[in-house]
Amino acid sequence: MYYAKHDKFIIEDNQVHATDFLPLKKKYKNMEFLGIFKEIVTMFEIDTYMELGVRKGYTFNNIAPLVKSAVAVDIGDMKNIIELPNVTKIQMRTDDLALKWNEPIDFLFIDADHRKEQAMRDFDNFSKFVRIGTGIIAMHDTHPIDQRLLSDDNCSSVWQVADEISRRTKDYYNKFEIFTFPGPFAGLSLIRKRRHHLAWGAVSGDDWNK
Repeated sequence: MYYAKHDKFIIEDNQVHATDFLPLKKKYKNMEFLGIFKEIVTMFEIDTYMELGVRKGYTFNNIAPLVKSAVAVDIGDMKNIIELPNVTKIQMRTDDLALKWNEPIDFLFIDADHRKEQAMRDFDNFSKFVRIGTGIIAMHDTHPIDQRLLSDDNCSSVWQVADEISRRTKDYYNKFEIFTFPGPFAGLSLIRKRRHHLAWGAVSGDDWNK
């Protein structure tokens, strides 16, 4: 859990509670890492951005104008999703889409069903389309600051997916490196598809199948 600022938290029975939880919940009512996303897609001139689980479109609508191709995926109504020539809306279960999708992805944002089993399937199914070396995978809600955020209607158990990737519990996870931001509300993990550190001049997939 998040212990960086001890005076901000109460730890009882191995459970973490933020002393100022409600103000933080109000402050971060929208995805708190939008600024980082915008910097990444702008700086690296991302071609294809895919977001699994767009909900009301706060993050997607801010990112879509900054990339060449933006793909919104959700099982719900996407009437709030921005209408642009580069935007594709797919109303479908992620499991079903994974069977049909075959295009490379530069930036994949996984923010759909937050329960461990489904979030892990989303990672396993769609990470194979992310470009080796330079592609980025982001998973939201992987290090929440308060026990109350672990309910299924909030962050649920997606943090366990990030944990399993970091501990490489599957052979497949040996091919990824991961970094997790603790908080400031729900947390975020950034994942890169490469077995080793990306040394200068080494952006190919020559070590992917080793």
